[in-house]
Amino acid sequence: MTEPYLVSGASGFAGRHLLEARAPGTRAIALVRDPGDWAAQDWSSSLDDVTPLRGSLFDTDSWAADLPAISGIFHFAALVRHSRINAEEVYRTNVDGTLNMVRLAAKKQCRMIMLSTSGTVGCFETQGEQADENAAFCESTVANWPYYHSKIIAERKARQLADELGVELVFFRPPVLLGPGDHRFRSTSNIIRMLRGRLPFLIQGGMHFIDIRDAIRATWRAMEIARPQPVYHLAGYDSSIQEFFAMVEEVSGVRAPRRILPHSVAKVIAGADEWLGMRLKGEPLHYFPGPVVIEMARYYWGLKSLYAESDLGYVSRDPRETLRDTVDWLRANHPKLQPAND
Repeated sequence: MTEPYLVSGASGFAGRHLLEARAPGTRAIALVRDPGDWAAQDWSSSLDDVTPLRGSLFDTDSWAADLPAISGIFHFAALVRHSRINAEEVYRTNVDGTLNMVRLAAKKQCRMIMLSTSGTVGCFETQGEQADENAAFCESTVANWPYYHSKIIAERKARQLADELGVELVFFRPPVLLGPGDHRFRSTSNIIRMLRGRLPFLIQGGMHFIDIRDAIRATWRAMEIARPQPVYHLAGYDSSIQEFFAMVEEVSGVRAPRRILPHSVAKVIAGADEWLGMRLKGEPLHYFPGPVVIEMARYYWGLKSLYAESDLGYVSRDPRETLRDTVDWLRANHPKLQPAND
């Protein structure tokens, strides 16, 4: 019997799919901050051969001593917060937490796969440009967006540390991940707004997404093969924002917004939402996407993969299948999309 895999971020969208996609008999240790919250998830109880382990990214010494030999580490934990409020927490989690996991991989002498983001390299002002695995970081563009910038720093420092410690480290850079099972309702937040009739406008810009199930299949394959590449891009469906929501309309039957606001106006509205929310309840109201999201939305997110198809058998399914499954799952599981709440 092979040793188990350690999964950070096990209670998130990608972590859930990773655990659900395991081959029969593949054991996993789910690193969780709150075992009670883990046990309360309606999907976690159906997982066989998964052992929850209480711990955080910042106190690895307190729980690593109890960790058995492992086959590898999937580092999926991250603070995905597209706001400049409390940005230091984003950097601490995504940079310092990642470096701690690299040190753990060195102690356990195992491969580590880190889930990064296409936002580290694939951000362009015009549609049609693409970044492959050899592209430079788009640091000057994303420097004022804490999440993407923190991932650039995390990749850079983690690679340096991994090389020093002899850790085999593989980065995955997917675009937006969609599909069924987003139980935190984060990747799907704007689809939810549209389905509820609470997405009043669109702006000019780009959208790039893939199906979480295709991404996870490729990620497992990268852990299994003998010599993975140091970086994999997972390219999917690249479109304008208007084209994306037109497809959501097609699969859902809900009319997409027709109003296209100038970026300057949209940013003022988003800023007012954040400002008022912080003063009323200490957090943005979230009636609209935040100011950073509006800033990002004017860009295009071109991505090209040089290796995922040949190395990992990666294939991106029809985007309408992904969106249809996403909408169906949300309608069945989101409390505000139930018939009684229409």
